[in-house]
Amino acid sequence: MQLKASTDYGLRAVLYLAAQGQTCSSKDIAQDMSIPRDYLIQLAQLLRNAGIIEARPGKHGGYRLAKEPSKITLLQVVNALDDDAKDTTRARRKDRAGAPMVQGIKRAYDLVLDGYDAYFDSITLEMLLDCSRDEKMGKEFLAGRLIAESQRLLAEAAAAA
Repeated sequence: MQLKASTDYGLRAVLYLAAQGQTCSSKDIAQDMSIPRDYLIQLAQLLRNAGIIEARPGKHGGYRLAKEPSKITLLQVVNALDDDAKDTTRARRKDRAGAPMVQGIKRAYDLVLDGYDAYFDSITLEMLLDCSRDEKMGKEFLAGRLIAESQRLLAEAAAAA
């Protein structure tokens, strides 16, 4: 899966803020994370609207996380930055009219999207920072999260049946 540029840049920015643990200027974020500054400012507005970051105006202003990195999930960041991610969630809530085969395909697609959402919602910025420090440990951890979320979804499906 390929991330959109807006999602990639936005994730870089929030991970940078998480790593720094303080207010950072847009100039520093843009320079250190290779993000066009004007684009960063647009993305920061989306992240502010979602309650992920806060902006401090003035000479010593900039951006900082609105919550602890352990309280912000990957899904929250992706949904704040990616209109398509929000659209797929809305699409799942639409009318289920159609032939039985179409209904079955929609249900299968919804299961995939539910898995994606559950996995991304189980990963916090703090976890991603930890994973970025050690590639092998990061891969093992993220694979473990995927397995855990898959097992949780299977248990929920079994309980609902």
